[in-house]
Amino acid sequence: MRKKKTVVPHHISATMTSLATGGACVGTITQPEELVGKKAFIHGTAPGETVTAEVTFSKKSFVNARLLTVVQPSEHRISPQCAVASECGGCDLQHIKLPAQRALKVSMVEDLLRIHGGITAKEGVSLLAGDLPGFDYRRRMSFHLNREGAFGLYRKLARSIVEIGSCPIATPTINQFLHDNISLVKACAPEIETVTVEDHDGEVHLALEVHPRNASAMSTLSVKPEFKQLCARFQNLQVNYRHKPIFRVTQRAEGAPPVGHFSQNNRAANEAMLEYIISNVPTDAVTDLYAGAGNISIPLALAGKTVTAVELDPHLVEFGTYRAAQSGVSTRLKFFSMGCEKWIEQHSPETSIVLDPPRSGALEVCQRLDATRSPWVLYVSCYPPTFARDVQVLVERGYELILVKVLDMFPQTYHSELIGILRPKASLL
Repeated sequence: MRKKKTVVPHHISATMTSLATGGACVGTITQPEELVGKKAFIHGTAPGETVTAEVTFSKKSFVNARLLTVVQPSEHRISPQCAVASECGGCDLQHIKLPAQRALKVSMVEDLLRIHGGITAKEGVSLLAGDLPGFDYRRRMSFHLNREGAFGLYRKLARSIVEIGSCPIATPTINQFLHDNISLVKACAPEIETVTVEDHDGEVHLALEVHPRNASAMSTLSVKPEFKQLCARFQNLQVNYRHKPIFRVTQRAEGAPPVGHFSQNNRAANEAMLEYIISNVPTDAVTDLYAGAGNISIPLALAGKTVTAVELDPHLVEFGTYRAAQSGVSTRLKFFSMGCEKWIEQHSPETSIVLDPPRSGALEVCQRLDATRSPWVLYVSCYPPTFARDVQVLVERGYELILVKVLDMFPQTYHSELIGILRPKASLL
């Protein structure tokens, strides 16, 4: 006898409670009766709201749903500044006032640490630099083109394109680039499918990405008049094949940044972060793991610290070494071009440790850190779930979490930058 299939009701009512990783808010279903108490994840909502929604995905303990009606709005709800904010995947929270966004992020980090890591910071979780601007901050953006030449950003939870001519979270320099060059860029489809635009001190740098199915079309691209015009306008323009350079249209000028590689996206937030880090490092010697091009290493060296910087990406190491020389700190800052996991396996540093890993975190490194040798760890993270996981490992290895600062590096989105400080437990001192 076949088991009777459970029919999930199509429409629900829910009361929203908190912000979740991924940009949706999580709430508790209040109707229909058979789903009462079950969790619902719904984009475009805010804690404190009563809403109706359409179920799009169902599991035993939760559903995902699409917002239909805000029955009782939050006091923090506002009209988004961007006309396509509800469709575009670039922003999650434009419908919520900025101070409330930041309070929600702090609460989300506290919940993640407590629920998933079983950890409470000794001095708590708090906001750093709460007066940062909410718009005009993003210095690097990747835009997409489809075969027909539609240009913009990916739709929420999809790969179709929402067409845009400007973006309110991008810097004025990037928006001016769009205004002046969007027709040229669109004419480069289908050969070009992704355009990364970076704003470095008001100067535009470009990386154009060719996907595998279009690799044979490079000769077609190279003769397009619009492509030639882009080449003439921008000194640092490169064409990449799945993020790997296949040729540079013009040689990158000495000291120009490698386009499409990691750099902090929000200048004002980055400055606040660096000021906090520099004022809190307690030792003269520092090991900076996942150092990039020296975003943290160089300011530490300028502050008089002796810094060992470890970074896998050779393009970032090259640029960081150049910047260190230009800053006059080459004698105090040494770069190692290798994976941090391999480096920490070969060394046991008796220095303060700075970790600034990608979203995937620093699990292997944390599994090798020694609280009896490295007296202080500062962990910078752009992804709270892996931060919570790695902090749990560090606690198991003899550290205690002193505090966490939440820095709103990415306003209007659920993302934030975390700064966690860990020290050896009192029993190890």
